[in-house]
Amino acid sequence: MPLLNDKTRILLKLFVPQRRTPNPQHAIPKGDKNLQGKTIVFTGGTDGMGRGAVEMLCSMGANIVLLARNKTKAEAVIESIKAAHTQGSINLQICDLASMDSVKACAERILSEYPKIDVLVNNAGINMTKPVITNDNFETNWAINYFGPRLLTELLLDRIKASAPARIVNLTTNTEFIPEIDFDDIQARVNFDTDESYVESKLSMNMFTVDLAKQLQGSGVTANSLCPGHICSNLLSHLEGAEKVMSYVMHYMASPTIVGADRIVRLAISSEFDDVTGAYICEDKLKPHHQEAQKPEKRTQAQQMTTKALSRWLPTNETIIE
Repeated sequence: MPLLNDKTRILLKLFVPQRRTPNPQHAIPKGDKNLQGKTIVFTGGTDGMGRGAVEMLCSMGANIVLLARNKTKAEAVIESIKAAHTQGSINLQICDLASMDSVKACAERILSEYPKIDVLVNNAGINMTKPVITNDNFETNWAINYFGPRLLTELLLDRIKASAPARIVNLTTNTEFIPEIDFDDIQARVNFDTDESYVESKLSMNMFTVDLAKQLQGSGVTANSLCPGHICSNLLSHLEGAEKVMSYVMHYMASPTIVGADRIVRLAISSEFDDVTGAYICEDKLKPHHQEAQKPEKRTQAQQMTTKALSRWLPTNETIIE
């Protein structure tokens, strides 16, 4: 029997110094860095490692479609990146992932304006420590971490498939300390434990990634989950009291954003992952998916819950991926 349980081990790692620079053993081949003509749809690219990844991709010549909720902030970020990199382009699409109406409207604009999508990066995330219910009656962690990106992916999927070879990258977190998910309970309760809802919502996105990869086999489109590791970010900004003090130590020990950005970009464009799909990449290694994500019956439960939740926003002739 291990001396430490998974949750304790994961929490202790937050106080251990992490990698300070990208791993040179996994450097992106030079030939993969020419992204001229490539269109990359990217959520969560105005802060932290997401912004770093957008800057890296832009410097390689990519056309970035940046989804953001705050227009003023996003425009300032875009101007800053454009001033430093003239090779690529960044175009803003306003999208609030907490609002499914906003997600659907944004997807429709993207489909009307961009004839192809080479990469979709679902990077945006939030870790609320208090229950906040959206106008769609979703808890905010679930809305932004799962329902929003899930709907966006579903609505853009045909365009992504038509653009093959293409990739879908779903950002996740370390989910090991969650033993299981009761999807019936999630549907019934409103004010569930938000400490767990962040991890549960990310684990549900991992389940989707597994099913998506199976459905896309032979299409030339890959779908993978990435846990970037303990990276300095704003995810702990909602902490209060003693936890807030602890967060300063965690930030000091965390890897700088360039490490997380490099891991995102590698999975998005590196030929190292040409034939990798349905995988869970944790930091720089491929690891087994959480036991819940490996169970077909559990993934079916997740699909049923999602079908019910998102039916209002999906076309009548479209069904959730199974």
